[in-house]
Amino acid sequence: MLDRLLDALEEAGLLLSDADRAAVGHSSLLGDEDIADALWLASFIGSAEPVRSPAPETADQQQQPLTVIDSTAPAELLSSPTVSAFMSPAAAGDNDSDRPETGLPLQVQAAPALPNALTLGRALRPLMRPAPSRTCQVLDELATVDRIAQEDLWLPVLRPEPERWFDLHLVIERSPLSSVWAPTLTEFQRLLEQQGAFRTVRPWHVDSTTPTPTLHQGHSFRQGAAPAAPARRPHALIDPAGRTLVLYLSDGRSPLWHQGKIHDWLACWGQHQPTALVQLLPQRLWPDTALKVGYPVQVSAFVPGVANPELRLHQAPARLAPDRQAPATTLTLPVVTLTASALGQWARVVAAVGQQRLPARLFDLDWVHNRERQVEAQQATNPPETPAARLELFAATTSPEAQRLARLMAVVPVAIPVVHLLQRVFFRAAADPLPIAEVYSSALMERQGDRYDFAPGLRDLLQKQNPIDETLDVLDALSQEIARTLGFEITSFTALLNPSAAWSVEAQAAILPFARIATEVLHRLGGQYAELARLVEQEGGGGGQRPGDEEDSKSDDELPFPPPLETETFTIVTFEEEEEESAEPELEPFEFTVVSLRRFRDGSLRESIQQNASEWEILRQPGQAYRYVELLPQDLPLEMVAISAGSFLMGSPDDEPERYDDEAPQHDVTVPEFFLGRYPITQAQWQAVVGLSQVERVLEPDPSRFKGDNRPVERVSWYDAMEFCARLSAHTGHPYRLPTEVEWEYACRAGTTTPFSFGEMITTQVANYDGSAYNNGPTGENRGETTPVDHFDHGNPWGLGDMHGNVWEWCEDHWHGNYAGAPTDGSAWLDDRAEENASRTVRGGSWIGIPRACRSAYRFIDDPREAYDFIGFRVVCSAPRALP
Repeated sequence: MLDRLLDALEEAGLLLSDADRAAVGHSSLLGDEDIADALWLASFIGSAEPVRSPAPETADQQQQPLTVIDSTAPAELLSSPTVSAFMSPAAAGDNDSDRPETGLPLQVQAAPALPNALTLGRALRPLMRPAPSRTCQVLDELATVDRIAQEDLWLPVLRPEPERWFDLHLVIERSPLSSVWAPTLTEFQRLLEQQGAFRTVRPWHVDSTTPTPTLHQGHSFRQGAAPAAPARRPHALIDPAGRTLVLYLSDGRSPLWHQGKIHDWLACWGQHQPTALVQLLPQRLWPDTALKVGYPVQVSAFVPGVANPELRLHQAPARLAPDRQAPATTLTLPVVTLTASALGQWARVVAAVGQQRLPARLFDLDWVHNRERQVEAQQATNPPETPAARLELFAATTSPEAQRLARLMAVVPVAIPVVHLLQRVFFRAAADPLPIAEVYSSALMERQGDRYDFAPGLRDLLQKQNPIDETLDVLDALSQEIARTLGFEITSFTALLNPSAAWSVEAQAAILPFARIATEVLHRLGGQYAELARLVEQEGGGGGQRPGDEEDSKSDDELPFPPPLETETFTIVTFEEEEEESAEPELEPFEFTVVSLRRFRDGSLRESIQQNASEWEILRQPGQAYRYVELLPQDLPLEMVAISAGSFLMGSPDDEPERYDDEAPQHDVTVPEFFLGRYPITQAQWQAVVGLSQVERVLEPDPSRFKGDNRPVERVSWYDAMEFCARLSAHTGHPYRLPTEVEWEYACRAGTTTPFSFGEMITTQVANYDGSAYNNGPTGENRGETTPVDHFDHGNPWGLGDMHGNVWEWCEDHWHGNYAGAPTDGSAWLDDRAEENASRTVRGGSWIGIPRACRSAYRFIDDPREAYDFIGFRVVCSAPRALP
């Protein structure tokens, strides 16, 4: 047996003699002593239990409740009692240790929570520089030989052994949303431990749900779980030698931040060693966190491993930091996200490599500890009172992915395993925790004991926004997962709800919570679905019979026949549509910069700014969206950005400065998913498509006044733009067209409600217009011509560029004087009785326009036959399948 083991290791190239291994320098190869040590240790382990095939279930065994644990949970959660994914609210107890008596936790296929782990590891390479050890020494052979030769002293010369430069303290903030972030944080910790940049990685956790924050060694994601180690003082993380880094992982929304308690800990750690905040949310959501009270700055370092107060400040007020150093009453906190670019920036700043700068926040500690501010912050967190107001706030402050996820969650019981299933089936980014965190931390949800559920009235409002086919898809997906967990297969949710099925008591207990919500949905759908819901409620007592009920069950003969299975027709159609989707181009993520304009805040930091400083500041943040690239003739790329379905309030409010009456009345609109050109069509793209076969009309190859391949094409009429779309559709096989007014404004706003997608103000630093002032704001340069579409090197929150200014953009709609009677489904507003050349709508403003015309809500009328040097267009492709 030993000979076979050695032969196998040698054949695999893993076995060398100790002398040969030292010669080649491969420490990962096994030597003779390694094999001997491994066999010696194996003798103490004992024999392993043989793996046996599961025996067939007996009648008694089949009566035991089934429990399947979510495979994406961390190890400590797997060993703890779980709350059922399908447990009804009445069955959910407040005691976390109580195992539910009914329900069935759902097993969801795990997906990597950090799909870019390899690039994250590479980003930390600047921290892998060796440093002399403080405790271990090795023989310096050359120095010893020199001493013998020069001094005739036969004494060894020792030198510090090279080792990794830093230790790492990984401090995780435990909050009510820890279960959402648990897979991400677990994989990030594993990455740091295995990447090799640090000597040791010590995990810690801070419980943010207690009145007084406590620090414990080890990590725990279960809220309310007993700490595995005694509480430690924050000073335990301080390294006097400065050879330790501190990373504090948080989403910045816990009470610790509103009360200002965590700022003192971060200031204490940062005073002695490099300390940074790992913000779990992307920068577009930072204004909704405690980071909004910090002044945005950038930091750099000239010396490796300096503490936070020694970092050089950039873009800070001159009076506040005249020598680019933060005063003692402030907290300088570098902020990174879990992206390769952000972690790479942080690593290069810590290592003082090049002239790298890192985003940071400068907190005024006196203002943070102000009691009145804490009260105001606490009041600001109170959600709106009515369900409609909560939903409106959610739609205005969250991403389209989170809004779609909330609508899907309204169809099924709310639980993390169920949400993971929805992500895996209906979203491309199946492991992205950000939309889940947005939903769970929003005003839509309320905590009920140890679980979350929708606030009263919100589930009904969200269900009304769901298309029928998507609602049926959700019911099918969840019912099939329940059936697989119970050990059988079904093709439709109707089979699971069939009241004539002979379910066991345990199966009924698992199906009951799903059935209760499903019947509510079916009632709303009406027709044969409502009939099925009435049958289920009539025969199952509201969705099923509870275990232990003393009511006698009816015999099979007394049960009516199941309803006609016309619903199978809908299921088949859905599958056929999904098969057709495979021909569509695959989406890819892309990164861009998002800018926003905001006023300087009031307070002591504001008072420190020079009096002649500008009142407005430009905040730049990284963003990410999805796109596909359509290759035109000559391999010219046409970037098409994925715009997810959602709802928004179209038009301008009465109090918006410089608004017009044709932007009223404001009205709710639901928009299906679609693709929109990232930029207006350029002159190079125009010339490539003009060379294709004519469909209806002749196009001029070079109509623009301001020449440049990457400038937007102008002097094109509405009919010219339609001809362009027709030729492009014929060439690619994809249905290209002009955007509707609804689609254009929905995409331009990108979830914002301000006059511009970058805020309440506009400057020529972020858009191309005539440079005049808007609402007594700043003036700027009047360029007098178009600019390249990527001139400003930024986009709106959804990655679209040049939505404000440069050139007007044709829309498909006829012109209407206001929104009275406008469609609410995202379609074009066309008048069948309109004349052939009836006026059309243009949106977005232009290089020659005033700033009020560049607002997201502004509308203008034009003759479709006319072609001016300030009108261009961008194209839309209808999305045939669900977007991420």
